[in-house]
Amino acid sequence: MFELSIFNFAQISNEILALIGTFLLTSVKAKSRMYGFMIFLLCNIPTVYLLLVSELWWILATLPVWFFLSLRGLINNYKEAISVKA
Repeated sequence: MFELSIFNFAQISNEILALIGTFLLTSVKAKSRMYGFMIFLLCNIPTVYLLLVSELWWILATLPVWFFLSLRGLINNYKEAISVKA
């Protein structure tokens, strides 16, 4: 039977956020892609919890790289959205 726990909630929220983020990142509009990058930044919260609980903390060494790439994409898409609007 399905049991609602913090671990299961983190798994479900991680998968839902990743699905929505991927959907938005494949958009043609820069503003939609920007929201996709923002969702992926939020997706790091349950991911970090899952990696710590499942004792895969050593994978967190790659998290700064993914965080940097998400921030860089967010900034670039923001600049593109502003230039398209003007």
